[in-house]
Amino acid sequence: IGTAKYVGISLKKLIKDCGGLIKGGKHLELYGAETYFKNDEVMNYLVSVPWSKVKANEVILAWEMNGEPLPKIHGYPLRVVVLGYIGARSVKWLYRVKAIEDPSLAPVQSKEYLYFNQQVGKHNQRPTDGIQIQEMPVSSAIMSPWTKQVVIHNGKIRCKGWAYSGGGRWPERVELSADGGFSWYAVPNKNLSEKHKWTWRTWEFDLPCDVEGWIEIVCRCWDNSLNTQPLNIRAAWNWGLHVTSSAHRISVYSINKTRALTNQRLAKFEHTGAPLAPLTWPEEFQTQSWEEYKTYWKENDPRDVDD
Repeated sequence: IGTAKYVGISLKKLIKDCGGLIKGGKHLELYGAETYFKNDEVMNYLVSVPWSKVKANEVILAWEMNGEPLPKIHGYPLRVVVLGYIGARSVKWLYRVKAIEDPSLAPVQSKEYLYFNQQVGKHNQRPTDGIQIQEMPVSSAIMSPWTKQVVIHNGKIRCKGWAYSGGGRWPERVELSADGGFSWYAVPNKNLSEKHKWTWRTWEFDLPCDVEGWIEIVCRCWDNSLNTQPLNIRAAWNWGLHVTSSAHRISVYSINKTRALTNQRLAKFEHTGAPLAPLTWPEEFQTQSWEEYKTYWKENDPRDVDD
């Protein structure tokens, strides 16, 4: 997902100035000068985009990026920018554009970046079983905290992340859950960056969380067409691993310092200089005196029953 500012020319205008498409041309094959090696074959990088995408003025040939000539790594002297499509279609180091009747037969287009049914795998897949991936689906991710992090909080966990939708759509709502997806909180609009076509929105939110221990934080996005992310990864799994767009899940260890005993214990950790991590190590100080231990059993029934 890029947010650079490009300067260039619409491929539609360029084709018009060259006299239009040849008869039967329905796709534009784009040739990049980089060397592409796959299955013992060496070739240039080739993909194609449909003419309908070009007609919508959503394909640009760019020579400038963020007010400067294209950096070499970004395709100098000329690259393609296909708005709202996966990055694989935005060819760098462009040297040729060819009108063709069908999608490109090059492996990047015909054998890679395909979306398969969940029952398709290495044992039974055929390239024609996969949908050629063009527009990106709704997606989002939690960037902070990170998975397996120990989070000390005051009843709310500070979360940050991003959300995106392809094809010129934009994230309209981001929701978070601290209990694996049973209850959801919407991120307030003021906590989302401005909405624009063709790019993501960043967000941040103080997620309510009372419980302690291992929890699962889940994030999902809704775009302006009311598309959302499936909660179950199995519902979005793709054998090729592309666009596995299920709701993002992370596991963190919650320590809620609004609880009196937890707050006291944290103060003792700080006072003694004992490390909190890793959680599986024994404490470096006593957590309960023998007097406290014996008093407890005098005031409570022992862990047994009378005959």
